[in-house]
Formats: sequence, structure tokens, C-alpha cells
Amino acid sequence: MNHCPDCEIDTRQNSCPLCHQLLSIESLPEDQRAYPRYDQKLYKMKDRLANLAILGGILATVICLLINIIVMPHFLWVFYVAVAIFYLLISLNHTILSPGHLGGKIIAQVISLTILLLVIDYMSGSLMWSINYVVPLLILAGILLMCIMILRVRMNWTSYISFLLLMIVFGFLPLILYFFGLVDVLWPAVSTASFGLAAFIAMLLIANQSFMTQLTRRFHL
Repeated sequence: MNHCPDCEIDTRQNSCPLCHQLLSIESLPEDQRAYPRYDQKLYKMKDRLANLAILGGILATVICLLINIIVMPHFLWVFYVAVAIFYLLISLNHTILSPGHLGGKIIAQVISLTILLLVIDYMSGSLMWSINYVVPLLILAGILLMCIMILRVRMNWTSYISFLLLMIVFGFLPLILYFFGLVDVLWPAVSTASFGLAAFIAMLLIANQSFMTQLTRRFHL
């Protein structure tokens, strides 16, 4: 039974039949609730799983380091393991278990994958395949995915603006590195920067005033 404190009546309904005040949301369907249900046990389980994953990752890295030093000290393959564990922890704790914004998860994936690829490339002899090809195309994929999400959530697209702008900034980094001589191949860098610029111009043309208003609010222009 639900109790209305204003009308002093008890009812089996979710709202008071006299004043229509909402009395209980526990039995309402998920799509009719003003706020999602907070499952304390679920969040505690996720926190416990995240902490166990971090502890397991640290232990695995330390064990591999000891084995590396004892068995093969001339080649530190433990860095492969460490960076792979780092990426798995980011994917589990920030992407899968975290209730954070999807735009932030995309950014985290791009950054963590970039670190993983750069370390693997460096450890395998600095062949430059990561910074020349894979990382620029990875950033381009991140910008594309962000644009797709904006098109899908049209009513809530403004929450993605900051993340999209950050991805566009990332898109110009390979081109900047090329001009500084740190990147040897031009077309992936130009492709990523061009796609980022096209996405920015498209937002200006499609959203126009709404985009400029949100841009002004976020950067206090």
C-alpha cells in the first residue's frame, strides 16, 4: 500500500486518486520513470570487479616482470604484457563497467589503443607503421563513430559536442607530426585532418545556431 501524506489516504495505485501525486516509482516500467532505478548491489559488484581487475593486472605485470628478468633479461617483452593489460583495464573499467558518457568512452578507447599500438611498434623495432597508418585511421574511425552517434541521438546531440571537438583536434595531430618530420606518410594524416574538418563544417551547416550556442557555452566565448 502507498500512503499519500497530503490527503492522508492509502491506495494500491502508484499515484494518489485525489491529488494525483506520484507515490511510488518502484512498480513503474523503466520507460515511465523520471530517473533510472539505482541498483546498489549492481554498482557494488561493478566496483568490486573493477578493483579485482586492477589488482589482478598489477600482479600479472609484476609476475611477468620477474619471469622476464630471470629468463630473458636481454629482451624486455614484459612491456607488451603491461601495455596489453593497461588497455584491457581501460576497456573493462571505463568502457564496459562505467556508466559514463559514450563520447568519453570513445575518446578513452582511441587514446588507450594509440598507446598500445605505439608501444608495440616501438618494441618491435620502430617500423613507424603505427604512427604512419594505424593511429591516423584509428582517429578517423573515432570521428566517424562520434558523428554516427550524434545522428542517432538527435535530441541529445549537444552532449557530444565537446567529445567531437576533441576528436577533431586529435585528427590534426598526425598532420602536425608530419610537418615536424615525425611522420613519413602524408595521405593518412591528410585524410584524417580533412575528415575532421569536414565533420566540423557539417556541424556548422546542419546545426548552425544551436552548434554555435553550445560552442560558446562550453568555451565561454
